[in-house]
Amino acid sequence: MTSSLIAMLFLFSPPTDLGERPAYLFKMHPGPDDKVRYVGQRYHAQPGDLILFDDHNPLTARIYQCCGTGNPLHAGIVFQRKDGSAAVLEAGTNAVMKVFVFDLDERLHDFNGTILIRRLQKPLGEEQATQLRDFALAQEGKPYALGRAILHASPLRPRNPTWTQPFGRTVLDRDRWICSELVVAAATTAGVLDPNEHPANMMLPRDLCYDERYDLSKSYQPPALWYPRAELEYVDGAVRVGVMK
Repeated sequence: MTSSLIAMLFLFSPPTDLGERPAYLFKMHPGPDDKVRYVGQRYHAQPGDLILFDDHNPLTARIYQCCGTGNPLHAGIVFQRKDGSAAVLEAGTNAVMKVFVFDLDERLHDFNGTILIRRLQKPLGEEQATQLRDFALAQEGKPYALGRAILHASPLRPRNPTWTQPFGRTVLDRDRWICSELVVAAATTAGVLDPNEHPANMMLPRDLCYDERYDLSKSYQPPALWYPRAELEYVDGAVRVGVMK
């Protein structure tokens, strides 16, 4: 499965309601005549869900190619605040290079682009969810690790197989974060990912989405297309995605 299976058009209009709104996940299934069909179900967020964003920015996509990877281009992880509301932890977005905590509903419905979500195979226990929340809140406001991001695009990039064994690791308390590195550390803190199998400093957003390089299938379901309506809309044969009323 690759993201090229999902065709996109950008037809956006800003929402007026920022309250909690319905949303759906669509998984791809084989249909008649070997055509792919999308089967949707209501999305109820749970702590530990992985959110994979792609705004299809050509420059960012080119930079990721230099890093030896591809889309999606950004990652976040869901956690639950003490008041019970769902939030998403991210590093480096909205052209501001730091760690953010967003209201999940608002973030999903305001994003202009494609969103894929990987749900946990098994919901977190209460203690795991608390560990994830405490970790997320402790990282909010920290700077983005621009230096390590640049290193990923250099000949000395950590993703080089030569460096994986001696240097691959997951650090749980950094002063600066890359988005995927932050997500892996958060999932590791919650006991979802094994640092021996999923070294945070070697992984980029695509590694969290598709099990091509690192297998997350023991802990996570395959990625599904997030959509704000119960039925997908097609325009000229492409799925309409992005912000809409």
